[in-house]
Formats: sequence, C-alpha cells, structure tokens
Amino acid sequence: MKVAGRVLVYILGSILVLILSFSIFILIGFLQYAIFVPDDYILWIFKYPYSRFIIIIVLYLFLLFFYFFFRKHRKKTQTTRKRKALLLGFLTANIIGFYIVFSSVTVITEENIIDYSFLHPQGKKYNFSDVVKINAGIRGDRFYLPFTHNRGDFYYKIELMDGKIVDLNDEAGGYDNEDEHPTFVLNKLDTRLIKMGITKESSMENFHYTTESLDRMYTDQIKSILERK
Repeated sequence: MKVAGRVLVYILGSILVLILSFSIFILIGFLQYAIFVPDDYILWIFKYPYSRFIIIIVLYLFLLFFYFFFRKHRKKTQTTRKRKALLLGFLTANIIGFYIVFSSVTVITEENIIDYSFLHPQGKKYNFSDVVKINAGIRGDRFYLPFTHNRGDFYYKIELMDGKIVDLNDEAGGYDNEDEHPTFVLNKLDTRLIKMGITKESSMENFHYTTESLDRMYTDQIKSILERK
C-alpha cells in the first residue's frame, strides 16, 4: 500500500505541476498584454525563443514538488553564510532571467512596430519604412528539439533597419474573431509592406505540410502571403 500511495502522490503531483505551469503561462501572457499592448494593436508576439521558457517553469515546479516531498527524508543542514549567498545569487539570476523573458514582446499597430526587450523596457518604435526585408516560408523536414518548432510551421520574419529580426507568426496572440487571426492580419500587413516596395523572399516549398494541422481557411491565407511578390 505504501508503494501504491507514493505512486498516486507522484501522479497527482505531476498533474498539479502541469496545471500550475499552464496557469502561470496564461498569467504571463495576460500581464504582458495588460502592460505592453496598446488599445490600437493589430498583432502582438511573445518572441522566440523566450516564449518557449515554459519548460523551465515546469522544471522548477517539479523540483519544488520533489524538494518538499522528500524533505522529511533528508538530514537538516545548518544554513551558512555561503549557502545564503548562493541562494541570493540564484534568486537574483532568476529574477533577471524572468524579466528578460517577460519583456520579450513585439507589438504591431496601424502606425508602427514597437519592440520591447531587456534593454528597451519602454519599447523601441519603428516605422513600417524601417522594415528592410521580409522572409516567409514553411518549415520542412529536419530535427527539431522539443519546445522549438515543428514541421509545417509557417514563419513570417521581418528584418528591421538595425538588423533585428522578428518572426511575426511565432506565439502571436490577442484576437477574438477569425478575421483577426494572425494569418489574416499578416496577409493584410504583407500587402501593405509589398506595396511599399520592401524586399521579400518567400517560398512555396513545404507548403503541403500546412494541411496536416491547419484548416483550408488558414492555408489559403498563408498561400496568398507566400505567392505575393
């Protein structure tokens, strides 16, 4: 019975960790929206690779769960000045890391592009004329690490005048209606940028992979973007 009880605790604890991780990720998105996103936005993005740091939250919660679960089996150790310094350094590093992740947001409005980052928490504004290049396509067959990208993922990267590159279709969010879905917004935005004469590189290679995970209404929008020159 002891073994069965411990297994049950492991299972319930793991489920709780996953629920908490998902809830924290949702909370982070809500706070980013509330702090960084203006009312006149048309699209906002939690930038890659910072948007994938949910895995670290999951890992921390699992470690916390096992720490308290096995705490009664460990010998008590005296808290020393060195241990306190290490703990303080660990907490400081995590606070800074969380701030870097949390502030990694790009917002598109009707007037400009606002890029938030660790160095620019107030947001660095770009005009659409500051976009120097567009690169769009579909990710194909290759080895992808967990929490990175998948085969068939559509990407729409813009390069700004200072060399910064942002994928506007990575963890895009903030829409209520289907015509506000990121692919619909990007189709309209792409039309605007192409009319401005901005250089674009796009390819229909691997397009067939999009049908594995997306409905026709979205793949038609992506096809329109990739074929527009």
